[in-house]
Amino acid sequence: MAKDAIYEGTREVRTFVDLADGADVLIMKTEQEEKGSYYTTMSALLLTAFTFEAYLNHLGDKTISFWEEIEPIKVMDKYSVLCKALNICPDFSKRPYQTLKALFKFRNAIAHGKSQILQETKEVSSLDEPHQHSPKAHWEEFSVLENAKRAREDVAQIITELHKTAHLGDFPFSHGVSVGSLSAKTPN
Repeated sequence: MAKDAIYEGTREVRTFVDLADGADVLIMKTEQEEKGSYYTTMSALLLTAFTFEAYLNHLGDKTISFWEEIEPIKVMDKYSVLCKALNICPDFSKRPYQTLKALFKFRNAIAHGKSQILQETKEVSSLDEPHQHSPKAHWEEFSVLENAKRAREDVAQIITELHKTAHLGDFPFSHGVSVGSLSAKTPN
C-alpha cells in the first residue's frame, strides 16, 4: 500500500486506566470459572496495585511541581505526599484505606519474592488430599477472588476521591484524549 498521506496526532496514554481495565477483565474471568483461577486472581491483585501507583504518578505529575524528583519513593509515601497536598486524611483502620496496606504487603512479597521453607502440623481428615493442606505463604493465601474484588473496589474509590479533590472531574477512569489528522503527502 502506498504511503501517500501524513498522519499527525497526539494522545494521552493513561496507563492506570488500562491496568484497571485489565484487573476488571481478570476478575470477570475468575468469576466465570473460579476453579483453576489462582493465577488470574494473583494477576488481578497485581494489576490493581499497579493501577494505584500509576494513578499516583499521573496525579502527582499534574499537581506537584517537584513530582519528578520524588517519583522514585515508595508507593505509600507517594500517597502520603498527595494526601497532604490535597488535605485528605485517610483512616487506615477502615475501608477503603485499610485495603492499601494489605494490597501492598501482597505486591511487595511478589515483587521482592524470596524462597522460604514453610512447615505446618495440624489435624485433618484422612479422606482429604494432602496437597490441600500444604502450608502457604501470606501472598498465596491472599490470592483469592474476594480480596481481588475488594482491592479493585477500594482502589477505585480512593482514586476517585483523589481525582475529585484535585478538581480533575468525577470520572478518573476514562482513557486519554486522542486527536489526529491525515493530510495529503506533497510530491517531492
